[in-house]
Amino acid sequence: MATPKTQLPYTAVRHPKCGGWWTGQTRAHCPVCCRTFSCDSAADKHRVGRHGIDRRCIDPAEAGLVAVDKPYGALWQNPGGNQWFKNADEETAA
Repeated sequence: MATPKTQLPYTAVRHPKCGGWWTGQTRAHCPVCCRTFSCDSAADKHRVGRHGIDRRCIDPAEAGLVAVDKPYGALWQNPGGNQWFKNADEETAA
């Protein structure tokens, strides 16, 4: 993770609340728990409850997500064996 004396990549996006940063146009960063996710669908998995009533964050691992180490910290993503990531060739071979 970058410190105040190191320069961030020019593509970095920084969240003002937590100071966290990440790169990548498809990333999602939760403004409540300040965790970074590979995409919106992964971020949505860690939010449970009814909107406006009891919506809250749960541990991304509890939601079935896996952490990948990146220069900016943990990036939570769907596991590689997830059905969303299988291509047609893998499905017909199974």
